[in-house]
Amino acid sequence: MLKKMLVNLFINTEIQNDIKFLSDIKFFSKFTAWELKKIINIIYKKEYLKGEIIYNKGEDAKLLCILKTGKIELFDGENKEKLEVNEVFGQKSLMNDNAAYINTATALEKSLVFIIYKYDFERLMADDAKIGFKVAKMLLDNLYNRCNNIL
Repeated sequence: MLKKMLVNLFINTEIQNDIKFLSDIKFFSKFTAWELKKIINIIYKKEYLKGEIIYNKGEDAKLLCILKTGKIELFDGENKEKLEVNEVFGQKSLMNDNAAYINTATALEKSLVFIIYKYDFERLMADDAKIGFKVAKMLLDNLYNRCNNIL
């Protein structure tokens, strides 16, 4: 009985920590704790070692990634961008069915990445209209801001 209580306490603490982590990220900041818990249920946590590739330029975009710990480099063949903790990358996978990555993501050091597969995220958005609406609104806001910066 005590062991079960400790396991539940640990799991609840881990979920609470994950909710706090996601809520501090701009992409997820508009979600309620309950919605974030649903998102956490479809997240895979994967540790990458230094030099490991998360995805390659040109591959079908199917992952939305959040950097929990470590450092990631995005390289498109000409430009390098270093990502720090709490940054979201690979979000192009949410744009359309035929999206391909425009860069290669590589771990610069041991890194923990939260991964959401496109299929799982689409299913969650279809099952929960509020989550789907918030994601669509965020993507449209990002597109609007990028267009305004160009004009």
